[in-house]
Amino acid sequence: MTRDGSADPEFAFEVAKVLLHAVWADGKVADEEAEAVHDYAVRAGVAPAAIETLDACLVGQSPLPLPNLGILRPRRTEVLRAMQKLVRSDRRIHEEEEELIAEVAALLE
Repeated sequence: MTRDGSADPEFAFEVAKVLLHAVWADGKVADEEAEAVHDYAVRAGVAPAAIETLDACLVGQSPLPLPNLGILRPRRTEVLRAMQKLVRSDRRIHEEEEELIAEVAALLE
């Protein structure tokens, strides 16, 4: 088990990909959101090369990767909790972020 409680770095990387989509849902990434995604990936043991990819996405230098829903689906609750925690990190929850959480919840059913 990794430091953040997830079972493996592969799962954590897939969660981080979902988090990328959440932080970009309102069209911009707040500094607090970028820091939260980066810190999550580091704590979860995501590989350094994958963290570099995430960081490039956070600043708009790379396209957002699609998450593997097959890996995420069995742990739907963990994914949705991570998303909720993240969207609150900038102390503002935008309508687009709420809509994305609802869409991800439906996709993971």
